[in-house]
Amino acid sequence: MLQWILDVVRGAVIGVSNIIPGVSGGTMAVSMGIYDRLIYAFNQLFRQFKKSFREILPILIGVLIGLFAFAALIGTLLGTDAEEIPGTRLPTNFAFIGLILGGLPAIYKRVNMRKAKFPGVVLFLLFLALVVGLPLLNPPEMRTVDHSIGTALLMIPLGAIASATMVVPGISGSMILMLLGYYNSVINAMNDLRGGDWSSLVILAPYTIGLVIGIVFIAKLMNFLLKKHAALTFCAIFGLVIGSPVALLMQNRECFPLANAGTWIASIICLIIGFAIAWFMSTLDGKQGKTE
Repeated sequence: MLQWILDVVRGAVIGVSNIIPGVSGGTMAVSMGIYDRLIYAFNQLFRQFKKSFREILPILIGVLIGLFAFAALIGTLLGTDAEEIPGTRLPTNFAFIGLILGGLPAIYKRVNMRKAKFPGVVLFLLFLALVVGLPLLNPPEMRTVDHSIGTALLMIPLGAIASATMVVPGISGSMILMLLGYYNSVINAMNDLRGGDWSSLVILAPYTIGLVIGIVFIAKLMNFLLKKHAALTFCAIFGLVIGSPVALLMQNRECFPLANAGTWIASIICLIIGFAIAWFMSTLDGKQGKTE
């Protein structure tokens, strides 16, 4: 029962992280020591449905809680909503930086540079540069969507793209949606559904279908890479995860001159709390992190 509750909490963290541009749900899964479990479960979903579904269910429940229960709150804390709480953007981002950093020791143990050798170093640097470079791209104006059939069909490939970046650690699905111009449309639809507007399902239902399709296919690819090229894959993952805090800091650099002493103290406290949570979760679940 305790394991089930912990997995719901982990899922909630993953769900919330997928709302925040610059934070990857895959990164959170790696940081909390459940990435391999999830990849294996999704890869075996059709072969061992009952076992895999039991593994995924509590995490999925947590993800849905994180997505729908906290979407409006996160938007307010980050200042993306009209009702912004002053001074909360930096502490919120620093909490997620702490969550990422807290999982680094567990990830580092999986990085076998002796086996990966020079190609591993190259992959590490390439994927580190990829994550750090994404925030430098200028997103287009946010696109408006309606409840037409054309929008519904568009949401399927968008969901698949977003899910692929969610599964791959370090690449933020929210950031990709922002770069494509559809971030606000998806977040607003989630908030509308939470408020009882069922018409938003025209957007969210096909988007969810795309998410599931993307997760299953990318999970199969990641499972293959982890089995056949584990050393190189974890070098790339380590680069992606290390780059994520740098990317978050770059995205919020305009906040630094405006932050007062209280904001910085709150940010440091949030970073420490986030680090402690991720370190505890990854240590607790470390033995289950290996691919079966």
